Amino acid sequence: MRQDGGREKRKYGKRSKVKNSNRTLPVILAGCIFAMAALSLTFAFYRKEKQKDTESLAVSQGKEIIIETETEKKIPDDLKIDGISLTGLNKKEAKEKLLDQYPWGLKLKYKEQTIALKNPLTGLIDQQLEDIFSQNKGGEYNLDLTAAKEDVVLQVEDAAAKWNKKPRNAQLTGRDNKNNTWIYSEGESGIQIDEEKTVNKIMKLITEKSFQGDVEAETVVTSPELTVSKAREAYQVIGTFTTTATSNQNRNNNIQLAVNALDGLIINPGEEFSFNKTTGNRTVERGYKPAGAYRNGEFVEEPGGGVCQVSSTLYNAIIGSGLTTTERHPHSFEPSYVIPGEDAMVSYDGYSGPDLRFINNDTTSLAIRAVFKDKKITISIIARPVLEKGVTVSMRSEKTKEYDPPEPKYEEDQTLNSDQNVVITQGVKGSTWKTYLVTSKSGGKAEEVYLHTSTYKGKPGLVKRNTTGVVIPAETKETIKETVRETVIEEPPVPSQEQETEAVVSPSIAETKESKAQVLGPGV
Repeated sequence: MRQDGGREKRKYGKRSKVKNSNRTLPVILAGCIFAMAALSLTFAFYRKEKQKDTESLAVSQGKEIIIETETEKKIPDDLKIDGISLTGLNKKEAKEKLLDQYPWGLKLKYKEQTIALKNPLTGLIDQQLEDIFSQNKGGEYNLDLTAAKEDVVLQVEDAAAKWNKKPRNAQLTGRDNKNNTWIYSEGESGIQIDEEKTVNKIMKLITEKSFQGDVEAETVVTSPELTVSKAREAYQVIGTFTTTATSNQNRNNNIQLAVNALDGLIINPGEEFSFNKTTGNRTVERGYKPAGAYRNGEFVEEPGGGVCQVSSTLYNAIIGSGLTTTERHPHSFEPSYVIPGEDAMVSYDGYSGPDLRFINNDTTSLAIRAVFKDKKITISIIARPVLEKGVTVSMRSEKTKEYDPPEPKYEEDQTLNSDQNVVITQGVKGSTWKTYLVTSKSGGKAEEVYLHTSTYKGKPGLVKRNTTGVVIPAETKETIKETVRETVIEEPPVPSQEQETEAVVSPSIAETKESKAQVLGPGV
């Protein structure tokens, strides 16, 4: 029984192996098919990426990409363009043959300047071949190049933008102070590319299939609007303003130096005027002397004090001319030589500082005339009129706020009683001013436009008082002074070495103090 059973089991075991083999075969076949499909996809992807790399390389080298499949049709019938046989060629081959037949080398020229014109044939041939191949038949055709005009027009416009030159008018270029006359330059003709004629000239060559050589641009000479004689008639004083200076010699010296720097100055079209750059750094080495000025809100003696009166006078002349400033600053304190709100403070350390600036937006130059005589500063703008005839521009300023003056400064005086205060100078209130630009026309109503706001600090007053607790009667004080003076006169002491030195130095100190007292003015 066991033997039979064993044989039966072995029989069943063989059958099981056959059955498993039948199941494994389809799995293996499916795996092979999947592997082949994956390999095929990988190869296709590789070919596609390689094609992209090839196209990228061609683009980087400036070559045109023409993707052609192996199944692209070729024209079996006779195909000729401009008598050139293209039979049996595909589009790529046909295009290459036509481009070889028509090498491009046209250039646009003006005097010594040359621009290589871009080849419009490539795109035009592509378009015509596309139309022919889409019909799938041959025939004889002429290469149509009329559409090249659009591209030629753009190229001529670009060339004209580079080569066109505007005429230059005769204008003021300087001043002859010796002969008291202005110097004028001759006008200069301009050049304009005649774009229409130039385009037609190029298109004539293209339609004749003549694609080599230089094409001379057609030009038109443009004359200047102003000759020297016309410029002399056109230039006039378009704005002027005068202020009055003080008797302070140092201050007037500084004013004269600034006026000299401005007088006869020429500002060309598009140029920006800078007061600081024109006058330069106001230093002792350049001839400027110490005079009263405001620095950081404090009254000080510094070289160049008084120059701000020149800049403020110029500012009013600029406004009256119809010109517009690009930079202007008010003073720390209200000025005395112009209406508050209509001043222009300047300061310069050789590198930077508050400035007065404006731009000449006209097509011709303008000049500044500056004169300082009999304490009068007169500055004028000489140019072609900016404003229409009969139109005037001025400023109107009004005080809109007042501020209490700062706490007064106190000075001890022992001749005063302890409860006595004596006001020597009154404090000055601070203020804010609004300034408007007023445009008036003959027979018309004036128009006002807000221009700017200027805020000025107040000044502290000076008060004498006695807080020492000791009162010296004025008579006693004078008696003591007189006694000391008599003692010195009757019995002059033998001076020591220090006293001798002091005796020598003291007169110069006294002169310096006196000089300072003389140069103190009303500010810049």
